[in-house]
Amino acid sequence: MGQVNVYNLSGGNGSKYITTTGTTADFYCIQFLSDSVINTLTGNMDGTPTETFSKGDCLYGRFSYVYLTSGSAVIYLS
Repeated sequence: MGQVNVYNLSGGNGSKYITTTGTTADFYCIQFLSDSVINTLTGNMDGTPTETFSKGDCLYGRFSYVYLTSGSAVIYLS
């Protein structure tokens, strides 16, 4: 994964809308569009957060896979 810069942070590398399906991509941010629960998250975060993320919350890191149990989000590609 390359360096995160203003281009990345502004969505310059694209984004993907996700719901309750598994998504594989090289991404650095999950922005939740509704109250959401993560089932599986692969990346540089220790463990998988199991709490409910509220609409508008963002989770930053270096990720390669996410599966939502419920809710919807946009992932920003690296």
